Amino acid sequence: MTRAFNGTYRGTSTDERREQRRRRLLDTALEIVGTQGLAALTVRGVCEQAKVGPRFFYESFSDLDALAAALLDEVQTAALDQARGTMIETPGDPETKIRAGVAALIIAMTDDPRRANIAFAQAYGSEALMRMRFDGMRKVAATIIEQTRMLLDIPAGDDTALTALAQLITGGAAELILVWLDGGLKVERPVLIEIVADYVVAMVDRLPGTAAKLR
Repeated sequence: MTRAFNGTYRGTSTDERREQRRRRLLDTALEIVGTQGLAALTVRGVCEQAKVGPRFFYESFSDLDALAAALLDEVQTAALDQARGTMIETPGDPETKIRAGVAALIIAMTDDPRRANIAFAQAYGSEALMRMRFDGMRKVAATIIEQTRMLLDIPAGDDTALTALAQLITGGAAELILVWLDGGLKVERPVLIEIVADYVVAMVDRLPGTAAKLR
């Protein structure tokens, strides 16, 4: 007998099998949305390709929007974790760390064209994805605030300037990357990274002066 009373089947627990099905659904959604667009994502299609029965789809996701949002969250979180880890591990002065973090974030978001498509282009096709995209941008902004405070001696009470800086960097960089992906900025990725890094460093350098105006 292969099934045990504790829910184990062929050496795999119920929770493990559920997580495996969820993983297959996410991986399949990445392929479909990343190559064909959000409109191509259907419950039937993703279940057939993932080899997951439709009834098991709903044990992990309430609907297609929830699946797409979970996928975008995974893409954003992985890129942000990579950037944060790179900044922590990179030796040198604040500018060196900032440039390394910018490079890590952009590379993580654009190395896989499917992930880049989901993170930047496809997010505009769904209200759920737009909410998740904004949530991701807030997380990036929070990380910028966190890392800036770690790298620089920011006086207490300068939260307004720091928050404004983080939002400007996050929004500006995201839109520039979207233009680049769409072919509107015809430069190689290393040049794109340098442009964004220069922008971030310049903004951080102006932080003390901006903060002083707001006091």
